[in-house]
Amino acid sequence: KKDIEALVLKHTTAINKRAKSVRFRDTSSRWGSCTSDGKLSFSWRIMMAPKPIINYLVAHEVAHLRQMNHGPKFWKLCEELCPDTERCKDWLKRNGNALQAIQFE
Repeated sequence: KKDIEALVLKHTTAINKRAKSVRFRDTSSRWGSCTSDGKLSFSWRIMMAPKPIINYLVAHEVAHLRQMNHGPKFWKLCEELCPDTERCKDWLKRNGNALQAIQFE
């Protein structure tokens, strides 16, 4: 949690924006989200991913503080915050299901 919060601070500082809050949930349909008023939410499951993947996911959500879409400007900003964006997206496509497979009773 502290690592993710530190990455949020790093990336929000880079784009001169603030996150209103950072929350963690057990979501199965998405790794993170960003509301229009600046609330970031992450699946706690990303904590099990390698550090570069976590960095990408945080950069992705922070980029939404500027661009609330997935258009070209969004992806350009995402790449600026995380130059490994494409490699990390590929990793998630290949390995993300393994993170979702863990169930706690």
